[in-house]
Amino acid sequence: MAEQEQSVVVCGIDGSAHAESAVRIAAQFARAKGARLALVAVNPLSSASGHPDIRAWKAEEQDAILMRSMTEARRHCPSVEAVTTEGHDVADALIAAAVALGADHIVVGTGDRKGLVNWLMGSTAKAVAARAPVSVTIAR
Repeated sequence: MAEQEQSVVVCGIDGSAHAESAVRIAAQFARAKGARLALVAVNPLSSASGHPDIRAWKAEEQDAILMRSMTEARRHCPSVEAVTTEGHDVADALIAAAVALGADHIVVGTGDRKGLVNWLMGSTAKAVAARAPVSVTIAR
């Protein structure tokens, strides 16, 4: 008899308070369904005409985001992994990571934000929900 693969829940993280809420919800959800939780940090890229892309986070910042999120997730779920990727479109990069990991659910955070931050995160959560090939939970 063939073994059934373990389900995977992906949670997008960016170090924000709303992402921390998403981590808690994703970890509890993964534990409840016996799934593995993959925390995915997408380092946003900006084009720099004629030069290499500019990353929004330095390596130390990305590591700190991953460590905080991993610590919180492990409080609620025994099977947690950290994944890093980068992309010009955070939603596309998160969805691509979810597909590569074989995820059947994605959790992203969003909240009451204004200006540029709202444009970035708010549109990311909406874009993931609209374009993901799997179920999506948007956490506050």
